[in-house]
Amino acid sequence: MAAQAKIVALNLGLAAALGLIVWQGTVRWNEAQAARRASVNVPVKRVTPPPMVPAQKPDTVLAAKYADIAAKNPFSKDRNPTVVVEPPKVEPQKVMPPLPVVYGAMTLPSGIRAIMADRSGSSSKAVRVGDTVGDFKILALDLHKVTFEWDGKPIERNMDDLVDRTGTAAAAPASAKGPAAPPPSAAALTSKALGVEVGTSDAPARACTANETSPAGTVVDGYKKTGIDSPFGLMNCKWVPVK
Repeated sequence: MAAQAKIVALNLGLAAALGLIVWQGTVRWNEAQAARRASVNVPVKRVTPPPMVPAQKPDTVLAAKYADIAAKNPFSKDRNPTVVVEPPKVEPQKVMPPLPVVYGAMTLPSGIRAIMADRSGSSSKAVRVGDTVGDFKILALDLHKVTFEWDGKPIERNMDDLVDRTGTAAAAPASAKGPAAPPPSAAALTSKALGVEVGTSDAPARACTANETSPAGTVVDGYKKTGIDSPFGLMNCKWVPVK
């Protein structure tokens, strides 16, 4: 009997639950239908849209705006429209140093030798063609002229113009105080001091005689003694007509 009572009670509970579910479903259905009827066929309020505004036109494409892209291309450093022209290099012009000084020249069996120094007061030495004196190389040499080479250029000078006369230059200011002194005279000399004729008809000259020790500049019978002073005496000695 007790088991039958439990089964009856369980059936009653299930029937009550089923009835509750049906009731709740009916209520939800009625609410949904009421909401649908409230929204269907309801007039819609007309809304006026805002006026149409035309879009702004894009700017015209200008090539000048993209000049930096071509000039400053990070992927190609040599891409540069600006051509840089480097000015030519101008090397400073070299200044020629003073020419060597000459103390004498002589003719030897091995050729002509000259006593030279790179500057006045420095030690002298015997030189010949091909030797170097200071910054100068000797290209040609005789008793009258010498040709140097400096910076690839030939420079020709007379021997007389290169003679070191610093010893006589110091006495020049003293003579400037009075009248110029005449060249050394040869009162004690005679025409015997004049040697044989060694010049030409256009440039007459007389040779110097042996053991005749008068200084350069001595005048005898209208001839003046000339030559190049050297440690070996007066080189290239001769008498030329006084002009």
